[in-house]
Amino acid sequence: MKKIIVLLIIILLLCGCEKEKSVESYINAEDGFVSINYPVTNINVLDDKISAYVNQTYYNFKNMKSSSTPELNISYTYKEINNDIINVSLQTEIVTDKVINKIKTFTYNKTNDKFLSMEDLVEDLNGLDYEIKKELLEKYQDADMDYLSNVSYDYFTIDDENLTLYFNPAEIKSKHDELIYLDIPLDSLKMLVDIDKNEGNDTYLSIKKRNVSLDDKVVALTFDDGPSKYTDKILDVLKKYNACGTFFLIGNKVDFYGDTLIRMLKEGSEIGNHSYDHKLLTRLSKEEFQEEINKTQEAIKRVTGFTPTLFRPTYGGYTNTLKSYTDLKFVLWDVDSRDWQVKTKDKILKNVLPNVKSGSIILMHDNHEYSLNALEDIISNLKKQGYKFVTVSELLELKKLRESE
Repeated sequence: MKKIIVLLIIILLLCGCEKEKSVESYINAEDGFVSINYPVTNINVLDDKISAYVNQTYYNFKNMKSSSTPELNISYTYKEINNDIINVSLQTEIVTDKVINKIKTFTYNKTNDKFLSMEDLVEDLNGLDYEIKKELLEKYQDADMDYLSNVSYDYFTIDDENLTLYFNPAEIKSKHDELIYLDIPLDSLKMLVDIDKNEGNDTYLSIKKRNVSLDDKVVALTFDDGPSKYTDKILDVLKKYNACGTFFLIGNKVDFYGDTLIRMLKEGSEIGNHSYDHKLLTRLSKEEFQEEINKTQEAIKRVTGFTPTLFRPTYGGYTNTLKSYTDLKFVLWDVDSRDWQVKTKDKILKNVLPNVKSGSIILMHDNHEYSLNALEDIISNLKKQGYKFVTVSELLELKKLRESE
């Protein structure tokens, strides 16, 4: 009997309980403005290739020289094409004394343990070759025809409507810095695989309101750069102390943590917008900035039905011109935990507790374990001092009411 139980446990460990996919996130301002986000699929061979690419890119970035503060942004798209096939795209932007854009894509079949090329997905790709190159020349008239004659179709993504082909700028010798791409409607292609369509989400939630008087000592906990694998544990701590937070989310993580977002709202916390890819906003054009905002708004609404009204600028950087490009309320902070930098509970507590006053907005991050470790002590200490926890929107509303008295 013992042997049977042991065998069952081994079987379950090897092939039973599938882990949740998640997003690995690394964001700091020590090596320059660095924002790295990529999916962890729990498929070892795929995750190894993704992490190897990310690590090499980050290593190369740290060894680059620049006369100004450099920026590295690695973002991703993730698409389950069907039950068997996953497509992951990593888009890299490096800003030093020049701008470098690159893309790397991986398409993996879980059933036969094989990385797929375009030839595995599209019938008669050779027949499309002329049309693709013709469109490239029309869209990028400075492309080098000699390079274009040998161009490959290694990098691509698939969504519900289009197959998108990407070309690194050097590949066709264009003068453009940005990635070069073409959208090909799926209905114009003979696909060799089925494409699953995403179904809409009809969940609609609103934030619970708390009863707070004008005389109460209040404080707002805010969490940037999530959601992450730690966010549910942070929500556990908030629930334990009947507290709440305002979570400023990165849009490209939202689809991975839909249940967590719904839990935030159900338990009385608030969701804000923190851009889609965590780029340094002050160097973006109006169109690029609005795309960062709008894609995040759409992602959050699609998952929860809730539309954020608050925005926290990445790295705290913004201009009045940027503020004029959106109706969202910009929210900063007056108490900075510096959790991403100090990385220990004791130092986080020293940065927070002595500096809190009624009406404070505390900045933390929910993509670090050391932030989670400090949270319970922060909440319990402030509760002993008579503080009540509110969302940022409630705090701003209270401030208005106090000013109008």
